[in-house]
Amino acid sequence: AIVTQQTELFNETVRYNIRYGSPMASDAEVEQAAREAHAWEFIHSVLPEGLDTRAGQNGNRLSGGQRQRIALARALLRKPEILILDECTSQIDLRSEELIRDSLMAHRGQRTMIIITHRESLLALADTVYEVSDGQIHPRFDHNRVAAA
Repeated sequence: AIVTQQTELFNETVRYNIRYGSPMASDAEVEQAAREAHAWEFIHSVLPEGLDTRAGQNGNRLSGGQRQRIALARALLRKPEILILDECTSQIDLRSEELIRDSLMAHRGQRTMIIITHRESLLALADTVYEVSDGQIHPRFDHNRVAAA
């Protein structure tokens, strides 16, 4: 599953947009994925019709952080072996970034996550960090071991 910088949402309900990742999922599974992505609170308390609120064309009725958390819920609903996050926190507010980071931390060790980011805060989730420089991929020092020393 993949969550990109530019989230693609349909002019459908939030439920539909989450379930798109796994069309046969039950309502309980959709809700659980929303909870795991830290989206349930705003879905339940902010959106006028909850899961049945229309997201708008490309999610334009939602904030950037809300769109990203719905996209993360969609990806988590699939229960993927590999989760690719490509700059998924680059255009959102700090609080949404923290919620996404918390969600990813809770899933650490359950699946392989490939995180492409410029945000240093997400590096704490990594077991191994690589840096792209001059078109080459270079291993970066193990920040977890350095921090522990």
